[in-house]
Amino acid sequence: MKEFLFYVIFALSSITYFVGFSELGRSSRKSIIDRLYFMSAVFSAGWGMFIGLVLIQTDADTAAVFRAIGMVHIIGLLICFTNMIIYWSDIRGRVKRWTACFVWLGVLLYPFLVQRQNVEFSMTAYGMSYRIKPGIWSAVYVAYCSVTAVNMMILIIHMLRRSIHKRERDIAYAMMLCVFIVGFGCAMDAMLQMMGFAALPISTLAQFAAQIVLCRTYRFDNESRVTLENMSKFVYYSVDEPVFVFDEGEHLCIVNNGATIFLGLSAEECCKLQMSDIFVLDRDVFRFRGNKSRVEARCWQKNNICSISIDKIYDDYMDIIGYIVIVHDVTERVRMLERLEREKRRADKANEAKSAFLANMSHEIRTPINAVMGMNEMILRECEEPAIAEYARNIQNASKTLLVLINDILDFSKIESGMMEVIEEEYSLRDMLGALKTECIMRAEEKGLALNFVVPPDTPNDLMGDEVRVRQILLNILTNAVKYTMKGSVTMTVSHEKVTPDVEQFTFAVADTGIGIKEENIDRLFGKFDRVDEEQVHAIEGTGLGLSIVDRLLKLMQGSVTVESVYGQGSVFTVHLQQKVVSDEKVGVLGDDRKKNEKRRKDTTLFVAPDAKILAVDDNKVNLTVIRGLLRKTKVQVTCASSGRECLECVAKEQYDIILLDHMMPAMDGIETLEEMKKMPDNKSRDARVIVLTANAMAGVREMYLEKGFDDYLSKPIDGTLLEQLLMKYLSPECIIQGVE
Repeated sequence: MKEFLFYVIFALSSITYFVGFSELGRSSRKSIIDRLYFMSAVFSAGWGMFIGLVLIQTDADTAAVFRAIGMVHIIGLLICFTNMIIYWSDIRGRVKRWTACFVWLGVLLYPFLVQRQNVEFSMTAYGMSYRIKPGIWSAVYVAYCSVTAVNMMILIIHMLRRSIHKRERDIAYAMMLCVFIVGFGCAMDAMLQMMGFAALPISTLAQFAAQIVLCRTYRFDNESRVTLENMSKFVYYSVDEPVFVFDEGEHLCIVNNGATIFLGLSAEECCKLQMSDIFVLDRDVFRFRGNKSRVEARCWQKNNICSISIDKIYDDYMDIIGYIVIVHDVTERVRMLERLEREKRRADKANEAKSAFLANMSHEIRTPINAVMGMNEMILRECEEPAIAEYARNIQNASKTLLVLINDILDFSKIESGMMEVIEEEYSLRDMLGALKTECIMRAEEKGLALNFVVPPDTPNDLMGDEVRVRQILLNILTNAVKYTMKGSVTMTVSHEKVTPDVEQFTFAVADTGIGIKEENIDRLFGKFDRVDEEQVHAIEGTGLGLSIVDRLLKLMQGSVTVESVYGQGSVFTVHLQQKVVSDEKVGVLGDDRKKNEKRRKDTTLFVAPDAKILAVDDNKVNLTVIRGLLRKTKVQVTCASSGRECLECVAKEQYDIILLDHMMPAMDGIETLEEMKKMPDNKSRDARVIVLTANAMAGVREMYLEKGFDDYLSKPIDGTLLEQLLMKYLSPECIIQGVE
């Protein structure tokens, strides 16, 4: 029987040793609890092993030696148990010091507890057994074990009372069970001997059961406690991005959940792969300077486009032992960028098509308008018949309306494309307001409206700004007011306020007594192609672009426009704009220049230059007739050519002062003609100023023509006054006689 019992104890001891060593080897970084558990396993196995050896002995003295060695392990196990409970209970202060110090008293008691005279050995049916003789040392030993057990129970109770997490309470209950099992085994040993039965190593067997509970508690603590080691594991597996760990031979060793999902393979299948089985990469992708590299790659499995971050892994000797590869799937982003690029190209083509269409429309419409307005201008200049002159003025008004519509569309296109420029030059506010009044008063009088301009005489006159755009803004608002007013009046009030010593804030308020605007429609006024209250205004001409252009032009010039309106009573449009004042001259009193302008149209010209020679080149004969007619009273010598080739022949024969050259001509256009003229060795008009005539009024064309070598630019339809001013600018002063009637 004793041999069987020994083999059982030996097997349990061996298992305890093996478990203790294996648990210690699982942790790369050994903590206090790891070491305490390992030592408890060693002491537990030693207790069982040497008590088992006592059982199979026949000599009492030899049995005493093995019993003495076993006592070392018993005291060691109590020390380990106590310190593990102290560690888990996280107790501080005097209680910790008292408990930790008391359990070490067993070391001092050991020499007295193992003395031969304190123990009585006897042979039983279960092998050699022993009994502690009553005496002082037996009482001390019992007291030591009892106080140690009580101390451990106090620590456990303290741990239960302070525990916040369920994990801590489970550990406390498990340790309470361990103490109870060991205490129960020791009590049974004493009771059996006191009752006269043969002693059994119940405490030895019980402590193996306690060790099993302790092992499970230790494992539970390691798995549930978040340490730096297992935290990195949690973080690694919780990362959504695929993470791969390769060895230095580029063999895949470790993958996280994101990697298995990315590849659509199990972890075991993934670890059979190499880098070249996963990504399309260069052979030298891992050979880079520094610790980190980022490359673009394509995945074999799903044809995904990936951004790969590679980090080197070093050993203690700073040799590379592997690589951590984090994959960012950028397929959607790349494809989105490709889609955006395709959409951009498509939009660019559409924009080019729109620009080409607008340029073509500008040319095709402006060319006949040039003929209409030019011929009509000659009728107004030369006709003495009042009825015919009235017809011509009606034609002029209709042509100007049509031209305004075309200009609105082209200006809006310039603003939309970001090519509208604000060009600041010195201008006269008096002249600009006078021109506005002259331009609007005829239409106002035709509708029976009073057109009033209220301008304080002390208003600064000489300003710096973009006169063309300021005039365009005010003209749009004035013509709108006249269009939508059926009776009453339209009044422009000008006021000013000093901002800095040389900058004034001008306010142009245009009030009308027209149809007004509903409050809910005011926010829609400045939208493009939007005409509010269409049912009421459908008979009034317009594109819905005028106010949109006004708003955008003012934003370009850091100005603003506000609207106040009462439906059915009228509206007030107020423009706020800062302009620089360049002199102390004041506007004074505005006059009516209509009759003077009519007289100048009929009887005067800006200049005469009978010695000046001009070559006009245009494939449209009507346009040439218009140019001749507009320049008739200037007495300039005008030669006409209908093609680029004919122009080259003319300059080879004659010297001209100015060449008016149309752009869009068949066979050889204006730009090609200019280039050929510059190459001609026999060009007698090499010093002539070349002014391009074009119906293309799109954004940027002026700059384009100047870059091509033209001296200036004149758009169609040709205004007679602008043409005369341009000729005066470039003709030699010696051949000009100004202001001749």
